[in-house]
Amino acid sequence: MVSRPEVSVILPTMDEEYVFRLIKDMRRVLGRKAEIIVVDKSSTAYFNKLKKTGARILRQKDRGVENAIMLGLRNANGSILASVDADGTHDISGIGKGVAMIRNGSADFVIGNRLNGLEKGSMGFNIRLGNAILSRLYSRLYRARVHDVLSGLFVMRRDAFEEIRSVDPYRAGIAFFAIELARRGYRIGEVDIRYYRRRYGESKLANSKFAYGLGVASHLVRQIRDYSPLLIFGGAGIILVIAGIGLGIAVLVNFIGTGVFGGIGRALLAFLLVVVGFLLIIAGFIIDLLLEIERHVSKPR
Repeated sequence: MVSRPEVSVILPTMDEEYVFRLIKDMRRVLGRKAEIIVVDKSSTAYFNKLKKTGARILRQKDRGVENAIMLGLRNANGSILASVDADGTHDISGIGKGVAMIRNGSADFVIGNRLNGLEKGSMGFNIRLGNAILSRLYSRLYRARVHDVLSGLFVMRRDAFEEIRSVDPYRAGIAFFAIELARRGYRIGEVDIRYYRRRYGESKLANSKFAYGLGVASHLVRQIRDYSPLLIFGGAGIILVIAGIGLGIAVLVNFIGTGVFGGIGRALLAFLLVVVGFLLIIAGFIIDLLLEIERHVSKPR
């Protein structure tokens, strides 16, 4: 009887020349018992070349790195699942660190943080800035300390994956997995890794990294509606309260200056804005509290 591997690593590829060296490095770091699955969307010649590596090779028919990773995960046999970009930019020692965190129970999903180990010229300022904004938004929304939500390396428990196995991936890279698991109450961890300049060719993640970043942001923001209503109701309420107070001050200043109270309509509007604003803030707190109780009750044990 063939034993199941402890670790399965998914390598999504599209004509990545570095993947052949990466497969050898994976076997050296994780041992030959680790399961390596390459999910490829390239030419027939490249696909046939991959078969000679001895890794499991799957053909991707749809588009998107999220779908490629999900295809590999659904076919993986390991009790610990991982994925890393196949372009040689991510230090694969992060997988070993993530596996250790999964083993000792300190996290259910571990992301590789590249920002503390950037090789000179490996990541442009605009990418770092966008990543910082998205990571801050993610951390605030899901109460997790994550600095690199757009990383290309992660490790997770199989039972955590089973919770999202049937979810159709959306265009958000690894952030898709981080979002869906955090929504279900799983613990998100992070390990520092080195990040290197790309060895071969150009990035095939997206035609426009700016548009890709906006797509990730849109998915994060959409979750606010269902996951953190306080940000919506509370934010709208604060805006209304400030507007109401501002309008009320304007009416009061006009009365002091002229001695004539001729702004009854504006005063009434200011009062209504403040009242509605406070009601929205209170509603946000109540709904957020109810959702927090629900998440606590349904949190995985």
